[in-house]
Amino acid sequence: MDLRVVDHHHHHQQPPFGLVPQTHPIPPTSTACPVSTEPGRGPTNTRLITSCAVGHREQQLQQELVALKHKQQLQRQLLIAEFQRQHEQLSRQHEAQLQEHIKHQQDLLALKHQQELLEHQRKMEQQRHEQQLEKQQREHKLQQLKNKERGQESAVASTEVKMRLQEFVLNKKKALAQRSLNHCLPSDPRYWYGKTQHSSLDQSSPPQTALSAYNHPMLGTYDSKDDFPLRKTASEPNLKLRSRLKQKVTERRSSPLLRRKDGPITTAKKRSLDVAGEFSQHWISSVVLIWYHDNDVQNLTFAVIGLGALPLPSPSVSKLARGHRPLGRTQSAPLPQQQCGQAQALQQLVVQQQHQQFLEKHKQLFQHQQQHIINKVNLRVSNPLCPGLVYDSLMQKHQCMCGNSTSHPEHAGRIQSIWSRLQETGLRVHCECIRGRKASLEELQTVHSEAHVLLYGTNPLRQKLDFLEVYKQQKSGCVFVCVCWQVDSDTIWNEVHSSSAARLAVGSVVELVFKVASGELKNGFAVVRPPGHHAEESTPMGFCYFNSVAIAAKLLQQRLNVSKILIVDWDVHHGNGTQQAFYADPSVLYLSLHRYDDGNFFPGSGAPDEVGSGAGVGFNVNMAFTGGLEPPMGDAEYLAAFRTVVMPIANEFAPDVVLVSSGFDAVDGHAPPLGGYKLTAKCLGYLTRQLMGLAGGRLVLALEGGHDLTAICDASEACVSALLGNELDPIPDEVLQQRPNANAVHSMEKVTETHSKYWRSLQRSASTLGCSLSEALQREAEEAETVSAMASLSVANKHIGKRYVTSPGCSQGPMIY
Repeated sequence: MDLRVVDHHHHHQQPPFGLVPQTHPIPPTSTACPVSTEPGRGPTNTRLITSCAVGHREQQLQQELVALKHKQQLQRQLLIAEFQRQHEQLSRQHEAQLQEHIKHQQDLLALKHQQELLEHQRKMEQQRHEQQLEKQQREHKLQQLKNKERGQESAVASTEVKMRLQEFVLNKKKALAQRSLNHCLPSDPRYWYGKTQHSSLDQSSPPQTALSAYNHPMLGTYDSKDDFPLRKTASEPNLKLRSRLKQKVTERRSSPLLRRKDGPITTAKKRSLDVAGEFSQHWISSVVLIWYHDNDVQNLTFAVIGLGALPLPSPSVSKLARGHRPLGRTQSAPLPQQQCGQAQALQQLVVQQQHQQFLEKHKQLFQHQQQHIINKVNLRVSNPLCPGLVYDSLMQKHQCMCGNSTSHPEHAGRIQSIWSRLQETGLRVHCECIRGRKASLEELQTVHSEAHVLLYGTNPLRQKLDFLEVYKQQKSGCVFVCVCWQVDSDTIWNEVHSSSAARLAVGSVVELVFKVASGELKNGFAVVRPPGHHAEESTPMGFCYFNSVAIAAKLLQQRLNVSKILIVDWDVHHGNGTQQAFYADPSVLYLSLHRYDDGNFFPGSGAPDEVGSGAGVGFNVNMAFTGGLEPPMGDAEYLAAFRTVVMPIANEFAPDVVLVSSGFDAVDGHAPPLGGYKLTAKCLGYLTRQLMGLAGGRLVLALEGGHDLTAICDASEACVSALLGNELDPIPDEVLQQRPNANAVHSMEKVTETHSKYWRSLQRSASTLGCSLSEALQREAEEAETVSAMASLSVANKHIGKRYVTSPGCSQGPMIY
């Protein structure tokens, strides 16, 4: 049998190219190529057959490999298609859940609104029913009165009318009883005129004017037929009586005895009587002389002035001669009995005057106390040495419904613990605690987009725009993790309280910053949450929704025209949101100290070569530490960074206001994923003290990160103590002698190399990057001594030169100018 024919037949039985055969046994090597056993064929033919078999085998293996690859590609395409199908299905389910949730909430709101509307309608209906009943009752009573027979007694007088009638009757009975018992001037003013006029005419004595509640005409204008109160008993005509009355008045005025009796009255009393004459009746003046003859001038003045509120029927009484004593009664009416009635009237006047004095005294006392409180508050507010604190417990309501703080590092206990520490240590009582407020939507839009502000700044359910449209526009997905809706794996959202807490945090920072910038407070610390320096224009992340410090800086520029603002961010994470907000702004210098690790630490931004753009080139400084935690950065590294990078640039920039994104997660006590550095709270106090030397002390710290309660409480205490100007604990000697580690020196060298062309002050500090704090201070002291010596030498040379020039005897000396 010819093997070549068999092989050719076998070759045509292979499957098409690119498909894997179901069963394909591997042929033996001896049959892969036609072999002849005829004699005359030598070893050359055998080798040829063997090589053909090997080549055929390789070709077969290549075909199988191509078939396997094709099959793998098909399976991959199937898997991708299945993944896309399931992803679309999950997305539709998610959107359906969201729509169902929104619809449920809207139904609840509509039901609540309907219930409130029904309750309002029910109350209105009840009020109308009550009004109708009241109206019917009044109409019924009125109808009863109309239908009352004339013979029946009326019992419909009101309570007020009954009381007035009873008072009138009692007063009348009292007056009549007093007249019958004492036979003196009645206390009722309605009887004064008739009584005095009647007695005067009967006894032919001068008429005595009286104080009346009615505006009676002047004496002598009455008609005897209708208006005269009492008829006289004598048959003398009125003209004769009037002539006798005028004669008696003239005699009394010309009597020297009366002048002598008027003499002892002091000038002060006369002045008081003149005032009383201008405001009251002549009768009151005579009564005052009788009743207050032995009392002091002050009581006399009070008694007379107190009559100024009574009616004045006689405008001509004040025209009487001031040198004469007012007219009095004669023996026709007993003087003691008159004094009894007059004393009663004066007693009432004195009581009224005492009551007025009491009210006036208490009014003055109240005004004095009120002014004292206002002055005290103004003094406290205007005290420039008083730091400000802002805190509101409503920010604690931003939390997950699960209540598990271990799963959520940014929890309500952070600010509560800090505030309790400030109270326990007594630092809070030495500060001015101001009231926070919610930031307006317009204020939030100075940094964030309108869609972002409406989505995260309104509640509940952001009713003012389509939730799904805004949701689709967001870059980061929103998932249901734990109990609350979450922006990402660690940024939770409480539908009821998160928006209010976030806006309250921003408004509180803005309020404190404006009080410090305007000079009402020296400096301040804002105990707020949620933090803000990670929040970008349209993206919340890293526990942050609104960038409080960035918004405060924008508002300072817009409302107070602050030209230079320094923002220092010593949170262990880079403030990507703050950098984005001012990346091209030369009026805001953003300076961040953070763990970078070549972009491998959250959020991955903040490289040293990110220096700004456009006009803002050089005004974005990232002191980015690299090298991980081998070893971790501590006090020596942060002190060196402040000494060689932060403070030289800050002094050269010369800001008007300094804001600090004061995150405390670089303090020792945080796990490596949240920081891992070994900075101490004591060191943060010294860093705060250094920043207080900028911008005239206008410094505001706003809480950002930090999740270990002990660490953030210690750091807050140290910073507030520094803001108060208290003496800080000394830095340990080992920290003063410790040099920064190699990773920190390398990081500072990168920053110095990048920014030395923008800031000249970095060139001077570059030589001390690897020095400890004590070594750097020693070098500075030596340089200061050298400069001082050279300055004194130059001053001495100038004096010598001047002496050589002005000396007339030194013509051959050197001419030094």
